[in-house]
Amino acid sequence: LHHSPPALASVATLADGLVGHSGRVDALHVAPGDALAAGVAPVVGLPVDDVLLWRDVLHDGPVPAGLTPAELAEVRAAHLAARGWGRETDLLASMRERDELLDTARRRRADIVLWFEPDLVCALALAQVADRLAGHSAPVWLVSVPHRADRNLYTAWRRRRRFDPRPDAFAALRSPDPRPWAGVPAFSRLLAELPDGPSGVSRLEREILAVLRSAPRSGSELFVAVSVKERPPWISDRSLWAVADDLAPLVSRLADGRYAITSAGVDVLAGRSTRADGGCPPGEGEPEPGNAGH
Repeated sequence: LHHSPPALASVATLADGLVGHSGRVDALHVAPGDALAAGVAPVVGLPVDDVLLWRDVLHDGPVPAGLTPAELAEVRAAHLAARGWGRETDLLASMRERDELLDTARRRRADIVLWFEPDLVCALALAQVADRLAGHSAPVWLVSVPHRADRNLYTAWRRRRRFDPRPDAFAALRSPDPRPWAGVPAFSRLLAELPDGPSGVSRLEREILAVLRSAPRSGSELFVAVSVKERPPWISDRSLWAVADDLAPLVSRLADGRYAITSAGVDVLAGRSTRADGGCPPGEGEPEPGNAGH
């Protein structure tokens, strides 16, 4: 999650311009990942390191209410480090730097430009940024980035629109009761990640089990097979692998590292058992007979 410190841009040739109250272009551009930041930079005439990265996977792990941004960063960094996605000290330093840069933009009353895609990861990140920017005294703009390989960021930039940042969506996300999620249209996919009543598994978990029901898969094969079921695709490979690992004993890892469904997982997928039961007792945690050697 490391990225060089971005700076607030004051570039008179910033495309067709976001002229701030000072009469000059004064904007901070925010994007949720390296690939998008690399595409944004030439569109707005900035070095890529001047695009602020807002990276987190808020669908994974705790996002508790009642914490300051600094306290929440500590919780998130500890969780991501526990996942094995970086050193906690590095992750925390990156989040603190990110938060400070956004706070600096607020203090300077800079225009803010948010570049986000229409998927769940971006919706949750946008909710967090909107919470931080609520009441911002300068214009905030949203660039809706198409989720297509042939997307044209220049066209997306020309179609940017004013955005009114509010704290409501992030408050809903942080609620200990998930019912407020239903009031946020962008969280519809998040609602599907709540365990269903009969099986106790989420939509993504069921998709993983269904893919593995046909044959064991390597990590990359599993990611591709599950991603095609999601429109738009939203989960990263390592996030999906974490979900698959957390499915034990319904899913196991073979000696060669491939993921395989167990007999317990087959029973849950077929509705004969629930995740809380751990599937059927016989053979629990073992790859399904006939499926391990494919």
